[in-house]
Amino acid sequence: MTERPDGTVGKQVLQTTAASLRLVDDILELGGASLSELVETTGLARSTVHSHLTTLAEYGYVVNEDNRYHLGAKFCHLGDYVRTGKEYHRIAEEVIAQLAEESTMEVDFAIEEHGRVVSLYGNLDFSNIPRFLIDGSPFHVHTTASGKAIIAHYDEDRVRAIIDRWGLPAATERSITTESELFAELERVREQGYAENRGEAIEGFWAMGKAVRSPRGGVYGSLNLSGPEYLVDDEVRATQAELLTRAVETFEHEVEQLYQPSSGDEGETEPE
Repeated sequence: MTERPDGTVGKQVLQTTAASLRLVDDILELGGASLSELVETTGLARSTVHSHLTTLAEYGYVVNEDNRYHLGAKFCHLGDYVRTGKEYHRIAEEVIAQLAEESTMEVDFAIEEHGRVVSLYGNLDFSNIPRFLIDGSPFHVHTTASGKAIIAHYDEDRVRAIIDRWGLPAATERSITTESELFAELERVREQGYAENRGEAIEGFWAMGKAVRSPRGGVYGSLNLSGPEYLVDDEVRATQAELLTRAVETFEHEVEQLYQPSSGDEGETEPE
């Protein structure tokens, strides 16, 4: 068992791989760094850091420009591959664009992966800040509207497995920190049809999320609206909930159409 940087414990973590990934994070946070800066930041031997950087450069993950290391453009292609690889990516982007025109809030679509929440589409103002990319993304499911909206559709065993892996750490004073609170919150989400985040992940940040279901009954992710908490009152909340509900209905309808058999394809079904 190996302790992760966030204090959680994982199995069979390779220290060499972890060191390379930490260098990627350090280069991102520093906005580019020299070999000496990375040696100081990591505490590793100069020869070790140099070997990791050489390997990362060989595979296109970093570049050396004037003796400073930066992340490589390969990451752009990897991100595009992940986003466009989803069967619903075109629909998600179209729904987000339409919802952004109708709402005064920011719009994004997030998924749960390995028990954490990652924003996949949209343009959140803070989403490209290096510190956010390292620490804030992915978020814990219990601190976000998107995470709560998604796991409200999971069975109890699956939710408990996420809790067992990541715990319920507090991001702010308003974060849920006990299982009883979380399961009560998930019941409220199911009753009202959407989840809210009132400063639970970021101080002063409000969000509303509603799960998007697949035609087979699973959960693709959550469509979300977010903005400053001080702008949200009962009227704003009701308006945003209505806009979000219509957008999710459109999303699910459009995806369902992908699997409607065309002429001569009546025997085809949605792939597993």
